[in-house]
Amino acid sequence: MELRLPATGILDVGHALAVLELHSLPAQERLDANAAQLHRVLQLEGNLVEVSLALDPAGVSITHDAPPESISRLTQIINHWLGLQQDTGTAYKALQALPCYQPLAMAFPRLRLISYPDIFEALATTIIGQQVSLAAARTLGGRYVGALGQLHGSGLRAFPSAASTAACTPGELREIIHCPQSRATTLHAAAEWFEDSGKFLLGDVPAFLEQLQGLRGVGPWTRNYMALRGLRDPDIFLDSDLVVRRAMSKLHDSGVTVALPPRGAGYLATLLLWSFDAAKP
Repeated sequence: MELRLPATGILDVGHALAVLELHSLPAQERLDANAAQLHRVLQLEGNLVEVSLALDPAGVSITHDAPPESISRLTQIINHWLGLQQDTGTAYKALQALPCYQPLAMAFPRLRLISYPDIFEALATTIIGQQVSLAAARTLGGRYVGALGQLHGSGLRAFPSAASTAACTPGELREIIHCPQSRATTLHAAAEWFEDSGKFLLGDVPAFLEQLQGLRGVGPWTRNYMALRGLRDPDIFLDSDLVVRRAMSKLHDSGVTVALPPRGAGYLATLLLWSFDAAKP
């Protein structure tokens, strides 16, 4: 079946694909940046659903095999994942009024936050990626998906569930991922918490984040990155992030001091600084 989801404003296809490619796991998806297409398997209401996404400036065309009763949920997932309904106009206007952000907003005028199709996927990948490079995080994440992700007939694997992750011991997760024991222990604790109570708190974001940060091994960066990329909190300005700090340092060296963004624009300030850093290596 086919589904068409329009974007609010213009979808910056190049930016969206660049972000997706940075976090792409070979066992989980096939990404063709030249064709602007992404193919992967999603866990949807207990079923594995195969989806193919074709991105264009007006939105996304989706080919899928979801049952009719699950199409509404599939629509919600993809809109959340790609931020298709995100109206960035107010945040851009607020940042364009600040001299430090105005040139960045002009250079990158159509950014939107790319998230994850599943909240536990956002949480697990955030923990796995703590204190390592993006390339290393992809390697670790690929091992995790390859070992615990449910295999689909397409040859792709779905992202592991919280239940399957919690069913492993921390030692087993360490052996699977080849990560430090402390990180495997944090991932295991987060999976147990999410399965037992976290997933029921998604309607209460402050409580979700408070309990999350109460887990051993989850610090402010993990909490805020999860709030930004997983839960799409527009107020999060990730100034503790290494890349954001590097971008701010580059601007400072050129005589520009980066101000704190106004309320509701923290996410966009973070995206602009990430994009500036990538464009000015």
